[in-house]
Amino acid sequence: MRINFVWRAAAWILLAGFQSALHADDESFCDLSACDDGCDSACFDRHGSICDLMCLGDSGGWELSGWLDAGIIGNTSSPASKFNGPYNAVDRSNELMMNQLYLVAEKSLPGCGHGIGGRVDYLYGEDFFLAESIGIEKRTDGSPHWNNEYYGSAFPQAFVSLGNQKLNVQVGHFYSIVGYEGVMAPDNFFYSKSYSYQFAGPFTHWGGQVNWAASDALTVQAGLHNGWDAFDRVSDKVGFIGKVRYDSHATGSWTSFAITTGEESNNGSGLALNPGFTNRTRYSWLVGLPLTSRLDYVFHHWLGFQEGGAADGARADWYGIDQYLTYAVNRCTKVGVRFEWFRDEEGTRVGLNRASNPNIPALAGDYYSLSVGVNYTPSHHLTLRPEIRADWYDGDAAPLPFNDGSDSDQLMIGIDAILRI
Repeated sequence: MRINFVWRAAAWILLAGFQSALHADDESFCDLSACDDGCDSACFDRHGSICDLMCLGDSGGWELSGWLDAGIIGNTSSPASKFNGPYNAVDRSNELMMNQLYLVAEKSLPGCGHGIGGRVDYLYGEDFFLAESIGIEKRTDGSPHWNNEYYGSAFPQAFVSLGNQKLNVQVGHFYSIVGYEGVMAPDNFFYSKSYSYQFAGPFTHWGGQVNWAASDALTVQAGLHNGWDAFDRVSDKVGFIGKVRYDSHATGSWTSFAITTGEESNNGSGLALNPGFTNRTRYSWLVGLPLTSRLDYVFHHWLGFQEGGAADGARADWYGIDQYLTYAVNRCTKVGVRFEWFRDEEGTRVGLNRASNPNIPALAGDYYSLSVGVNYTPSHHLTLRPEIRADWYDGDAAPLPFNDGSDSDQLMIGIDAILRI
């Protein structure tokens, strides 16, 4: 800190002299105090190197935030087990769920120069197992460690980062960049989750990742990790993750492509007869289009496969399409529609959730869902998300996926509230 202060003092003395001598009549000369929060465009364009000096290590202190998310999903089939089919999230029917008590401690990186930042997330609630790590919340063989079946604790993220907001490297535990939806309730439009989020890909990674804003339009991310949702496995394997995103500032449209690949257990569903580790790959392609000033459309195509992942030792494949349409009625209210198709070719993905859920693999076939919902945010601290969702299945699984194995479709009506704290 003392060295940083000396550098700042010397820089200010030099800048005062240069400013008076060279820019006495130039009212557009940038205010270097803005460097505390990152260089504004005018300042950076003309005096980027000076701002880099003044921004060294200045990224502010640690900030605390969080939320509470709770709700209820009514299932018109009223399954005796109270499980809404093969779900990993909002999976309990006709009872109040406290999904997330979520706390965040974060130190942001500076806008320019370089500094050290970091983030630690803590989650308690019924969503805990969407953020568990093998080797921490789970034992190295994947069995439960300290959590029970319905309520538990997890640390979804815990990483340090070095650099600035344009270019940095983060090391530790972080959410996967593959896919569209996520664990954190405020980042999702709907209370219920898509099949592609629940069953198609990883939730988190342990490893290192480089994040580079190559330009105002292009962002590139790449890293190495220890597999899907794993800190310490029976057999640790290095995998790759990468993402490229392009934003068109002229039209407001955007697109991204992300992929993760590496060796994973080919017995993840408990079906494979050939225990071991083989390559598992998942990619995700997204397109976002602002159709009008209030109407937005998002298209998501994804595919996953694993060599030796099927019960007979063949390759397992899963793929599908999600589509989202949202309309801003006013500043407080948005309405949205989500339609999805999920193809589980060999029945190795859908149905992997809580131990007592009777809807377990193999459930090969095509899954569809249509969700209609509203986001009502009367204040910054409160969001209400009512939703109606219909699910239906096309396949030969026996028993069937819904109503404890007796139905091929279901209808759910629910609502949750997110209270930011």
